[in-house]
Amino acid sequence: MRASAKLSICPHCGAKLEPKPTPYWQISLGVIVVVGLILGMVRFGPAFAQSTKQVSLLVNPPTETPTLTVTSTPTSTSTPTLTPTPTDTATPTPTATFTPSPTPTETQTPTPTNTLLPGEPTATDTPTVTPTPTPRFKKPLLRGPDDGKLFGKEEEIILRWEDMGQLAPNEYYAVRMTWQQDGQVAYGGANVKDTFWEIPQEQYWGLADEFTGRQYEWYVYIEQIGTDDEGRQVGRPVSEVSDTLSFLWQ
Repeated sequence: MRASAKLSICPHCGAKLEPKPTPYWQISLGVIVVVGLILGMVRFGPAFAQSTKQVSLLVNPPTETPTLTVTSTPTSTSTPTLTPTPTDTATPTPTATFTPSPTPTETQTPTPTNTLLPGEPTATDTPTVTPTPTPRFKKPLLRGPDDGKLFGKEEEIILRWEDMGQLAPNEYYAVRMTWQQDGQVAYGGANVKDTFWEIPQEQYWGLADEFTGRQYEWYVYIEQIGTDDEGRQVGRPVSEVSDTLSFLWQ
């Protein structure tokens, strides 16, 4: 009869119970199995490990890791920060405070005295201006010939102007001509009572310089003839001078 492995004395007969020895063949078989496992691991371990690795790669292939390309990063240049220019702040203008002052006492103002400063001219009396008498006649109006007209040597030239009214016995129309002769200004003319004057050809033709185109200029005014203290005749204008016209006498 089997007894529990925990009992050391048989409950039926009282005999001392000892564990049953392991059979010899079982021990030998265990030793053979252990030795075979060790020899198999030594002989086929590396191949089995390689096969296991290949099976693992087939079942779960590794993920390709991308190759990192190193790109040179440009060095950033520091940009200077502009400092804002401070804005001038207007200084408030102080407000003047009115302070009443006592009413000044009226004093007598001294009369200024004209005192000459060093270097100032001495005051002199202002001379009395004598008014110029107004001419009896206005400016004569010329009638012709036309300004700049060309005449030949044998043509007669008659200068004409407007009648200015009744002339006194000692008053005349003063007809005056000017021209360039040998590079100098020359004068000619006559005093007449009529309102025209015919230029004497033998007296004036050819006197004007050729480079001027033999040009003559003329004008008229009214002249009063008198005598001076020595008895000589002198003329005094009693009208304004007319405009000036010209002609060419070639």
